[in-house]
Amino acid sequence: MCIRSAAVKSLLSTARASAQAPASVFYGALLQALAQPPPLTRARRVAASCISSADCRYDVVGLAQAMVDFGATVPDEFLADFNVEKGGRRIITAEERAKVLQELDGAYKVNAAGSLTNTLLALARLSSAAAVSGIATPLRVAAASVSGCDTLGYFYRKQLHSAGVELLASPAPDSNTGVCMVLTTEDANRTFLSYLGARQELQLTDEIAAAIAHSRLLLIEGYLWEMPGAPEAITRAIKVVHANGGLVALTAGDAAVVERHRSEIWDALGCGVDLLFMNRSEAAALFEDPSMTAAAAALSLGPHCSISAVTDGSKGSCICTLGRLLAVPPYWTQSAPVDSCGAGDAYAAGMVWGMLSGLDPAAMASCASRVASAVIAKHGAGLDVPEAEELLSSMPSAANGVSRLMQLTES
Repeated sequence: MCIRSAAVKSLLSTARASAQAPASVFYGALLQALAQPPPLTRARRVAASCISSADCRYDVVGLAQAMVDFGATVPDEFLADFNVEKGGRRIITAEERAKVLQELDGAYKVNAAGSLTNTLLALARLSSAAAVSGIATPLRVAAASVSGCDTLGYFYRKQLHSAGVELLASPAPDSNTGVCMVLTTEDANRTFLSYLGARQELQLTDEIAAAIAHSRLLLIEGYLWEMPGAPEAITRAIKVVHANGGLVALTAGDAAVVERHRSEIWDALGCGVDLLFMNRSEAAALFEDPSMTAAAAALSLGPHCSISAVTDGSKGSCICTLGRLLAVPPYWTQSAPVDSCGAGDAYAAGMVWGMLSGLDPAAMASCASRVASAVIAKHGAGLDVPEAEELLSSMPSAANGVSRLMQLTES
């Protein structure tokens, strides 16, 4: 889908008159500017979802793996002992999981996690902090993740419930919960050893489909491609969302997942993805071009989704929307990065929070950078409530975001 220049000019001329107006006015102008042409259907969906939630039971539903993180700081030699490349991810057996835990000897922190679970938890905590501060009403966040019926599954469900994330799926009978060993070295790089637990087939139950149908946004975790039945379930979920006027956001998982499931990802993009999150390595894997830059990746993904966001570590990120590229610098806190685990998950949370708060893409990306920066400045992939409260004071306003979009997109 290519955004035509005439539509962009129409958007700018309409929005310019209301640049100082609330974001809802801006998105209303976007809807009016893009009212009829079929190629702009996705842009209309983004605008509509940003300004209306009255008919939705949930603001966000996440289709995710249920995992529990065991996070530890280790020397490089530890990675070599367990045959995993620094910065990579390897699937391990139950026996290997036991051996890793034995070697760590209790020197780890345990948290409910999984890539998209991190995003949902951060989103819920940002929402809660905003509600306490009187900035906004709480977002209704739900997770369609199936945990095991073991102790770790109980722990996972309890942590999500405490954060205000509703669980849509019951524990799978006679199953155990997946575990991810998050191994961080002194240079802040993180490496994963993942035990997937009893691998259940990914199924879209009637209960979950009904929840998705009544949500503003469906967030799909890229790691789900590794599960049996994923292509069929994800395709159906996308169709259910779009049939009811909602949006779809997709994360990539990691570069290896993209390499193994490249065709399925392209199929999903063909079904209609509104917001796509990737890092530079994942995008390079999708296009089979190791030298691809983040800017080139964002532009190349632009015709396939309404908003593409490609992160590139300390170099920041690139956003492509309405056919234009936005280069977003990183945001640094006073604390140096100590653990990059969860940076992309946090970035996605900030981006989604900004979008559902009515911010434009430039301001959304600014929120995303701030949330990611807060997470990498400490050990662990999660965003705590005090951190969420502090972040809100530095978040851009919707009006400023509209003005900045005018400057960035006007030629």
